[in-house]
Amino acid sequence: MTEIEALLKNGKTARDEDVPAVLDQEIREAEATLGRSFPTSYREFIAFGGLGELRIRHRVLRPSEIVEAKRHTGATPIVPFADNGCGDLYGWSTLGLDEPGVVLWNHDDVTVEHVADSFAAWLSTFRF
Repeated sequence: MTEIEALLKNGKTARDEDVPAVLDQEIREAEATLGRSFPTSYREFIAFGGLGELRIRHRVLRPSEIVEAKRHTGATPIVPFADNGCGDLYGWSTLGLDEPGVVLWNHDDVTVEHVADSFAAWLSTFRF
């Protein structure tokens, strides 16, 4: 069992069954637009139905939504993958690691703060 699968199966769950599955084409198109591959952990999260899990404090974005969110961060070297509902975005550093660290991009003052060493670590912090 992978770390992502274990996180999603651990404890209580609440599912939104109306969340449509992510097709491989959506992933490929988003990666092509961004010019980088998504971390393996994010791909596993999608494959195990993580986008339908309601017990995560912040909304994790679909691949197509990541492309749209990246437009807001401009030249800041992050790829946003979740929003906190207040305009700030959680994202991966674009420094080329397969499992990059997670940062919080503050839209008010355009600052970036390291918040977790990986997507799995971020999920374990924000899943309840």
